[in-house]
Amino acid sequence: MKIDSVRKIAAILRTIAPEFKDKTDDDLRIWIELAEPYLSEGKYGKLYPQAIAYLTAHKMSLNVPASAGTQGEKIDTSVKNTMNVASFTEGSTSISFNNSAVSGGAASGDADAEYLLTAYGLQFLAIKKRCIVPIMISGMKRM
Repeated sequence: MKIDSVRKIAAILRTIAPEFKDKTDDDLRIWIELAEPYLSEGKYGKLYPQAIAYLTAHKMSLNVPASAGTQGEKIDTSVKNTMNVASFTEGSTSISFNNSAVSGGAASGDADAEYLLTAYGLQFLAIKKRCIVPIMISGMKRM
């Protein structure tokens, strides 16, 4: 990837994910290069820098719980905090979580389920849905 592209993506990344603004250029470059093979610049066109920035932020958020801010302000995008308790039963103990990746928002084995775990992943999916047209085959019997 060209250095100008990496700089542009890093600038977008620092804007959309302020908790990573203090990461060095080299750290961001490595993360961007880790996300790069997952996307095709030709498929995403003008939205490629945004898509890779959101995908990179998603992957960084899953890897390390991030917190930043001043005056006690925190930004927390860790996976553990996306698993909100939806219901709780005391007798015989039963807890269910409000997470669409776990509770059926994504089909079992759905490749996109991981992206539902962070706000950055959701933004990436929104861009993906605008750029990638799914292929559907109908009229065929399942075996």
